[in-house]
Amino acid sequence: MRALRILPFLFLLLSCDKGLSPEIADQKAGFGGTVTFIGNWNSTAKQTYVVAFKDPLLSISDFSIFNLKFVSDSIPFGSNNFNYSTNNGNAVLSNIEFGDYSYVAVAQTVRDTLSLDRNDWIVAGIYTSNDDSTQPGILNIPQGSFVENVNILCDFNNPPPQPPSEIQNLLKSFFEFKKSDE
Repeated sequence: MRALRILPFLFLLLSCDKGLSPEIADQKAGFGGTVTFIGNWNSTAKQTYVVAFKDPLLSISDFSIFNLKFVSDSIPFGSNNFNYSTNNGNAVLSNIEFGDYSYVAVAQTVRDTLSLDRNDWIVAGIYTSNDDSTQPGILNIPQGSFVENVNILCDFNNPPPQPPSEIQNLLKSFFEFKKSDE
């Protein structure tokens, strides 16, 4: 009978071994880095954000709330550098999980309010995973990891291609070439 009284205590003691330890708790997935601005800011820009999309921006419909996973807090106008983190509590939207993110960028708008209309935004800089500043890099976040140094350069004198219109222009050129070949 005495052993039955001790058994729950032993079970509790053994099951609590590091059960709530911070070392074992899952680290929150995310990423962060620094945005560096070169050149003169557009004087009409009213809002600037770091944004992340899960899937590539191949069409206007890809610019949607379902694909948009991160919107930083607003970057102050005229900044030279801006440090950001998806785990910053001031972010407008932070729905980051592990996996691949196809488009991480800095976007600006001349509007006073946030909009999901692609025409309201200008991409000022993109995250690249190699030295090609014209192609967005795919950001991989391993499970339970925070990826640092996801840095973005915004050169206002040399902005990146604007998605998805650049792709549409390429397709248009392709079909015009194909039509002239017939």
